[in-house]
Amino acid sequence: MRTTSLVTISLPPEMATESEKIAKKKHMTRSELLRAALRFYLEEADLEEALSIAEKELRSNQAKKLLKGGLAKLMKK
Repeated sequence: MRTTSLVTISLPPEMATESEKIAKKKHMTRSELLRAALRFYLEEADLEEALSIAEKELRSNQAKKLLKGGLAKLMKK
């Protein structure tokens, strides 16, 4: 039983040639190179999503602090 799934992709000739050169230089198969590239892309996408969520939380917390500070000032008047 296979432990991998077969995926067929089409690449422009220049990209296929370049990927083969890089794979040879790194002593990898083209499949290994493309798996590594996809893994990197997916990790970056996860990181970008996490950063986006963190930024939204930070903005939300800052807005809450500003609102609380503004309300406190209004109540003092």
